[in-house]
Amino acid sequence: MKAENIQSNTSAPFLAGRQFGTWQTETSLTIVNRLLKDAQAIHTAQDMKDYCNGYKETLSGNTGSKDSQTSMVRCILKVATGLDKAMSDYHKVKTPAAGQKVVQKQIDKGAKGIDALSKALRIPSAPKVSDSAGEGDGETGTNDTQDNLLAWWAACEKLGHSDKYGLTTDEMLAFLAQTIAK
Repeated sequence: MKAENIQSNTSAPFLAGRQFGTWQTETSLTIVNRLLKDAQAIHTAQDMKDYCNGYKETLSGNTGSKDSQTSMVRCILKVATGLDKAMSDYHKVKTPAAGQKVVQKQIDKGAKGIDALSKALRIPSAPKVSDSAGEGDGETGTNDTQDNLLAWWAACEKLGHSDKYGLTTDEMLAFLAQTIAK
Protein backbone atom coordinates (compact mmCIF):
# COMPACT_ATOMS: atom_id res chain seq x y z
CA MET A 1 0.00 0.00 0.00
CA LYS A 2 2.84 2.36 0.85
CA ALA A 3 4.49 1.79 -2.57
CA GLU A 4 1.26 2.73 -4.34
CA ASN A 5 1.07 5.89 -2.27
CA ILE A 6 4.61 6.86 -3.24
CA GLN A 7 3.85 6.18 -6.90
CA SER A 8 0.73 8.33 -6.87
CA ASN A 9 2.54 11.14 -5.03
CA THR A 10 5.38 10.99 -7.55
CA SER A 11 2.90 11.14 -10.42
CA ALA A 12 0.90 14.04 -9.00
CA PRO A 13 3.40 16.78 -10.03
CA PHE A 14 3.77 15.16 -13.46
CA LEU A 15 0.01 15.04 -13.95
CA ALA A 16 -0.36 18.60 -12.69
CA GLY A 17 2.31 19.69 -15.17
CA ARG A 18 0.47 17.96 -17.99
CA GLN A 19 -2.78 19.63 -16.97
CA PHE A 20 -1.05 23.01 -16.92
CA GLY A 21 0.51 22.34 -20.35
CA THR A 22 -2.88 21.38 -21.78
CA TRP A 23 -4.44 24.52 -20.31
CA GLN A 24 -1.62 26.66 -21.73
CA THR A 25 -2.07 25.16 -25.20
CA GLU A 26 -5.82 25.71 -25.06
CA THR A 27 -5.30 29.29 -23.90
CA SER A 28 -2.75 29.94 -26.64
CA LEU A 29 -5.20 28.60 -29.21
CA THR A 30 -7.92 30.85 -27.81
CA ILE A 31 -5.58 33.84 -28.11
CA VAL A 32 -4.65 33.22 -31.75
CA ASN A 33 -8.29 32.54 -32.65
CA ARG A 34 -9.22 35.87 -31.06
CA LEU A 35 -6.46 37.59 -33.02
CA LEU A 36 -7.77 36.02 -36.23
CA LYS A 37 -11.29 37.21 -35.39
CA ASP A 38 -10.03 40.74 -34.60
CA ALA A 39 -8.18 40.82 -37.93
CA GLN A 40 -11.55 40.85 -39.68
CA ALA A 41 -12.15 44.37 -38.31
CA ILE A 42 -8.76 45.73 -39.42
CA HIS A 43 -9.02 47.34 -42.84
CA THR A 44 -6.14 49.82 -43.10
CA ALA A 45 -2.49 50.05 -42.12
CA GLN A 46 -3.49 52.70 -39.58
CA ASP A 47 -6.03 50.29 -38.06
CA MET A 48 -3.29 47.69 -37.68
CA LYS A 49 -0.90 50.23 -36.16
CA ASP A 50 -3.55 51.38 -33.68
CA TYR A 51 -4.45 47.79 -32.79
CA CYS A 52 -0.79 46.91 -32.17
CA ASN A 53 -0.23 50.07 -30.11
CA GLY A 54 -3.29 49.27 -27.99
CA TYR A 55 -2.05 45.72 -27.50
CA LYS A 56 1.46 46.86 -26.60
CA GLU A 57 0.12 49.32 -24.04
CA THR A 58 -1.48 46.49 -22.06
CA LEU A 59 1.63 44.29 -21.90
CA SER A 60 3.85 43.97 -18.87
CA GLY A 61 7.59 43.51 -18.92
CA ASN A 62 10.45 45.50 -20.35
CA THR A 63 10.27 47.48 -23.58
CA GLY A 64 12.14 44.86 -25.60
CA SER A 65 9.73 42.15 -24.53
CA LYS A 66 6.75 44.36 -25.38
CA ASP A 67 8.27 45.18 -28.78
CA SER A 68 8.90 41.50 -29.47
CA GLN A 69 5.35 40.45 -28.54
CA THR A 70 3.87 43.29 -30.59
CA SER A 71 6.07 42.38 -33.54
CA MET A 72 4.76 38.81 -33.47
CA VAL A 73 1.14 40.04 -33.41
CA ARG A 74 1.90 42.48 -36.23
CA CYS A 75 3.41 39.66 -38.32
CA ILE A 76 0.23 37.60 -37.95
CA LEU A 77 -1.99 40.58 -38.72
CA LYS A 78 0.02 41.45 -41.83
CA VAL A 79 -0.92 38.08 -43.31
CA ALA A 80 -4.45 37.91 -41.89
CA THR A 81 -5.36 41.35 -43.25
CA GLY A 82 -3.40 41.26 -46.49
CA LEU A 83 -2.13 44.77 -45.74
CA ASP A 84 1.59 44.06 -46.16
CA LYS A 85 2.75 43.66 -49.77
CA ALA A 86 5.82 41.53 -49.03
CA MET A 87 3.92 39.14 -46.76
CA SER A 88 0.95 39.01 -49.15
CA ASP A 89 3.20 38.27 -52.12
CA TYR A 90 5.05 35.55 -50.23
CA HIS A 91 1.84 33.85 -49.05
CA LYS A 92 0.02 34.60 -52.35
CA VAL A 93 -2.67 36.52 -50.47
CA LYS A 94 -4.89 38.84 -52.51
CA THR A 95 -7.74 39.41 -50.04
CA PRO A 96 -8.12 39.52 -46.26
CA ALA A 97 -10.23 36.35 -46.45
CA ALA A 98 -7.37 34.56 -48.22
CA GLY A 99 -4.94 35.84 -45.58
CA GLN A 100 -7.16 34.56 -42.80
CA LYS A 101 -7.27 31.14 -44.49
CA VAL A 102 -3.45 31.09 -44.60
CA VAL A 103 -3.33 31.90 -40.88
CA GLN A 104 -5.99 29.29 -40.06
CA LYS A 105 -4.06 26.69 -42.07
CA GLN A 106 -0.97 27.33 -39.94
CA ILE A 107 -3.05 27.07 -36.75
CA ASP A 108 -4.47 23.76 -38.02
CA LYS A 109 -0.91 22.55 -38.71
CA GLY A 110 -0.07 23.06 -35.04
CA ALA A 111 1.02 26.70 -34.64
CA LYS A 112 -1.07 27.20 -31.51
CA GLY A 113 0.49 30.31 -29.96
CA ILE A 114 1.46 33.79 -31.08
CA ASP A 115 5.17 32.92 -31.17
CA ALA A 116 4.74 29.66 -33.11
CA LEU A 117 2.22 31.21 -35.48
CA SER A 118 4.34 34.27 -36.26
CA LYS A 119 7.36 32.01 -36.90
CA ALA A 120 5.29 29.85 -39.24
CA LEU A 121 4.13 32.92 -41.19
CA ARG A 122 7.45 34.76 -41.47
CA ILE A 123 9.20 34.98 -44.79
CA PRO A 124 12.22 32.69 -44.44
CA SER A 125 15.63 34.30 -44.46
CA ALA A 126 17.66 33.89 -47.62
CA PRO A 127 19.89 30.82 -47.51
CA LYS A 128 23.57 31.40 -46.96
CA VAL A 129 25.61 31.51 -50.13
CA SER A 130 28.21 28.75 -50.33
CA ASP A 131 31.62 29.36 -51.87
CA SER A 132 30.81 27.20 -54.90
CA ALA A 133 27.32 28.60 -55.52
CA GLY A 134 28.34 31.28 -57.98
CA GLU A 135 31.34 29.71 -59.68
CA GLY A 136 31.24 30.15 -63.43
CA ASP A 137 28.25 32.50 -63.28
CA GLY A 138 30.26 35.62 -63.99
CA GLU A 139 30.49 36.86 -60.41
CA THR A 140 31.69 40.42 -60.19
CA GLY A 141 32.30 40.42 -56.42
CA THR A 142 35.00 38.64 -54.52
CA ASN A 143 34.56 36.12 -51.74
CA ASP A 144 35.81 38.82 -49.35
CA THR A 145 33.01 41.11 -50.48
CA GLN A 146 30.42 38.39 -49.97
CA ASP A 147 31.87 37.56 -46.56
CA ASN A 148 31.76 41.24 -45.61
CA LEU A 149 28.14 41.55 -46.73
CA LEU A 150 27.15 38.39 -44.84
CA ALA A 151 28.92 39.66 -41.72
CA TRP A 152 27.24 43.07 -42.12
CA TRP A 153 23.79 41.46 -42.47
CA ALA A 154 24.40 39.19 -39.46
CA ALA A 155 25.28 42.28 -37.39
CA CYS A 156 22.17 44.07 -38.68
CA GLU A 157 19.96 41.12 -37.79
CA LYS A 158 21.49 40.84 -34.33
CA LEU A 159 20.91 44.53 -33.62
CA GLY A 160 17.42 44.46 -35.11
CA HIS A 161 16.42 41.44 -33.02
CA SER A 162 17.87 43.00 -29.86
CA ASP A 163 15.68 44.22 -27.03
CA LYS A 164 16.41 47.79 -28.13
CA TYR A 165 14.56 47.39 -31.47
CA GLY A 166 12.63 44.09 -31.25
CA LEU A 167 12.24 43.74 -35.02
CA THR A 168 11.57 40.55 -36.93
CA THR A 169 13.68 39.55 -39.91
CA ASP A 170 10.60 40.16 -42.08
CA GLU A 171 10.32 43.75 -40.88
CA MET A 172 13.99 44.39 -41.57
CA LEU A 173 13.76 42.87 -45.05
CA ALA A 174 10.60 44.83 -45.82
CA PHE A 175 12.36 48.04 -44.78
CA LEU A 176 15.32 47.22 -47.02
CA ALA A 177 12.99 46.45 -49.93
CA GLN A 178 11.15 49.75 -49.44
CA THR A 179 14.42 51.65 -49.20
CA ILE A 180 15.83 50.03 -52.34
CA ALA A 181 12.59 50.64 -54.23
CA LYS A 182 12.83 54.41 -53.62
